[in-house]
Amino acid sequence: MVIVKMNNTTVECSIAASELREIGLTPEAIMNGEKKSVPFMAQLNREVGEQLGYDPETEVLMMSKNMMVDGSVRIFAIKMSNEDIQKSADRIRGSAEAILKEMTQERVDAIKRKTGSEKGQALNEMIGQVSELIERIYDQDEIEEPQIEAMAKPIINTERYMARFESINSAARFAKIAFSLPITESKLYKEDDSYYLTLVLEPDGENAVYDLRRSGLEYAEDLVMNSAEQTHIEETAKPIIKEDALLHLKDMIC
Repeated sequence: MVIVKMNNTTVECSIAASELREIGLTPEAIMNGEKKSVPFMAQLNREVGEQLGYDPETEVLMMSKNMMVDGSVRIFAIKMSNEDIQKSADRIRGSAEAILKEMTQERVDAIKRKTGSEKGQALNEMIGQVSELIERIYDQDEIEEPQIEAMAKPIINTERYMARFESINSAARFAKIAFSLPITESKLYKEDDSYYLTLVLEPDGENAVYDLRRSGLEYAEDLVMNSAEQTHIEETAKPIIKEDALLHLKDMIC
């Protein structure tokens, strides 16, 4: 994910389709605001807010999403203070008043009375003037000096793992080993005859990843990372332990 800070109020984020697939999302899921995209968008909001120094108590963060031809998603975030909101309202009000002055009924009647090419020319002139007035709504009163800052940032700072077990006992033995790793979230699900343990790992180097995978090889039937299958399990399987699953599982074995 590439984050470009255009100025003190605007940030542009570009996210490749391949990056989204790595965390089980699609560009369409982001554009349509699907439920599974909510955690990612919340994380993006926090990141953008930090970049802009956003104060949720007194400011508004406006976001627009666009899907590009290559499948990537481009998101613009604009921070608006009360002063910005007032300026926008004043621009809209001023443009609306000017449009009303341009489109008087007398002028419309005058166009209707014209004939031939003069009618079309007069109508096009009025529409052109109105279009210019509408465009002014989106013009900035003040042009800020460019302060462009670009940086590449991992789309996620954590890694999502899911381990599959044939028995609750195997999951408990795995938890006994994995509990000491930097895992911030863990949940246990059941589907058919299998148990699924989902984990959020904050890697502190290669050792944590190595230890987790080694434990997975010893006790789990399967261990996957950032998989679309995990999203499916989280949406359809029966939750057995909804939080701190490692803690509860490890306590099953003395």
